[in-house]
Amino acid sequence: MQESYGEGVANHPGSGSCTDTREGIGEALTRVHTGQPLSCERNTARMLTLLTEVEDNTMSCDTRECDMDSAQSETLSMCGNSLHVKREVSSMPTSQDGVGCSGKSSTHEPEIDVGEKSDGYIVPKKLANKAGCGSLAAERVEGRCPTKESTGQAAATRTQSRGEVLYGLDRVREAARKSPRMRFTGLLHHLTPALLEESYYALKREAAPGVDGQTWRDYEEHVHERLTELAKRVHEGRYRPKPARRVYIPKANGGQRPLGIVTLEDKIVQYGIVQILSAIYEQDFLGFSYGFRPGKSQHDALDALHVALMRKVNWVLDADIKGFFDTINHEWMMRFVEHRIGDPRILTLIYRWLKAGVVEDGRRFPAKEGTPQGVVISPLLANIYLHYVLDLWVQKWRKSKARGEVYIVRYADDFVMGFQDEEDAKVFRIELEARLKQFGLRLSEEKTRPIEFGRYAAVTVGDNIPVLVWIDPLQVDTREV
Repeated sequence: MQESYGEGVANHPGSGSCTDTREGIGEALTRVHTGQPLSCERNTARMLTLLTEVEDNTMSCDTRECDMDSAQSETLSMCGNSLHVKREVSSMPTSQDGVGCSGKSSTHEPEIDVGEKSDGYIVPKKLANKAGCGSLAAERVEGRCPTKESTGQAAATRTQSRGEVLYGLDRVREAARKSPRMRFTGLLHHLTPALLEESYYALKREAAPGVDGQTWRDYEEHVHERLTELAKRVHEGRYRPKPARRVYIPKANGGQRPLGIVTLEDKIVQYGIVQILSAIYEQDFLGFSYGFRPGKSQHDALDALHVALMRKVNWVLDADIKGFFDTINHEWMMRFVEHRIGDPRILTLIYRWLKAGVVEDGRRFPAKEGTPQGVVISPLLANIYLHYVLDLWVQKWRKSKARGEVYIVRYADDFVMGFQDEEDAKVFRIELEARLKQFGLRLSEEKTRPIEFGRYAAVTVGDNIPVLVWIDPLQVDTREV
């Protein structure tokens, strides 16, 4: 299967057009004429068949209404919280002037009033010690008065530019939230020198360099001119990613984990693209998806897992996908991204990053599958891949096939599932392996196993008499039970 991505327009064979999936919804925030549609057709009927289960459901339905046609009975249209507790991420704050589902951005630059008066008193976000605990607060954190300055003084250039960037992404976020089927055909104009500057200063100063040997400190000299030129090269199609430098770090089991270190400019551009795409996909990802997401850290995942295990859980499936980052199928990856992204320039960047390959011992190895761990764009691509392959499928399975309660908490490519019914755990394990195999993935036999565990887990004592015992998950390591 071959995929062709051009410089400015994605060239796809066939007469099908992605605009057909909008069902009357207009293009939002677009800079590309609708006369050049991006085709989603594929020559492989197998891929189209497998994707029908997830083609038209890209959102978590607990925060917005499921809008599905009755004819699309095979799509995932499950609503509700994955853990039956309030662990979902609330909607991101959006601009009051966000575009609707059928609007286009009318001006090249977002409007922002920089001549307004200074804000009033600043209220601190930090709470007083012991506040909300039923006792008097031990101390209070005071606010501060606004800085005195001339009312006509303009804001700093960097602050003003950052405000424009955030305003533009707020509009993208709002459009994605309102229209879960919308494909965004014009996104690259959000990748401004200001966003690249924010990306540059967000990177680690002492990070190892890529194949070109350029460090963060070296790039800091004339950084504004460098970033302006970098943005120009990206928009003109002259930017070309370099291969990642392959390094290895030791693993706990004695093996080695391969990592990819890309060049500094590749990190900057990837970080900026992640900021743009996250504004869209954070509206789609389900609540039980943790890891490499804002406000969804490993601590949040552990909290959610504890809440799940306190419910009717008798069996736990601790699962791990073997070599996930190294076995991501590029064809499926692009197919999944195209479901939401219709900007051919963004698609071209992602495709080139996937195919950039690695350099090891002075030799360059082309990439046929996978995305290197340690690369800035990889965690987001991994979450997108598993959103379609695993998350939506699990959401549908537990609503339609499970006999008892089923819970899941996923952190990147590791996930833990809790089952009330033992038969559900056994059947799910079999069907999960078949599901992953369809997309080139498989479970790790060493790390995946069912465990009789939970608050209501039955244990045998004495004369083989099963009894229910209390098990506190906070005191037990599930990997060692």
